[in-house]
Amino acid sequence: MSSSLTVAKHRANLQKLREETEAGIVTLEVSYNELDPEEAASDVGAGEDEGGSEGDLTRFERDRIRARIAEEKLFLEVIDAAEARTHDRNWKSCAKCGNPIGDPRLEALPATELCVTCKANRGSW
Repeated sequence: MSSSLTVAKHRANLQKLREETEAGIVTLEVSYNELDPEEAASDVGAGEDEGGSEGDLTRFERDRIRARIAEEKLFLEVIDAAEARTHDRNWKSCAKCGNPIGDPRLEALPATELCVTCKANRGSW
């Protein structure tokens, strides 16, 4: 691993992260669509005393997947913001304190905008 992260390498890392995130969204959407909402609505097999119906589980799983898709789409916005920061000469600086984020942290978490110290103290602001 090089000791100096270039803006071109960082942008490539962000692009790879974007592609992985988009692929994950597609996979989640396929899983979501495979869960038949009609089956969930028509299942009257198990009652409350039996722990709920299969339809309840299907609805729960669809809700869980829908929430994950929303989270991943929000992460795309974080990636876009990180890419936009690369056009500023201070792209390696923490958004909170202005200190260097550090190349190893940026390589591991390309979309981060906080240094380790500020991330650890995030609850205090």
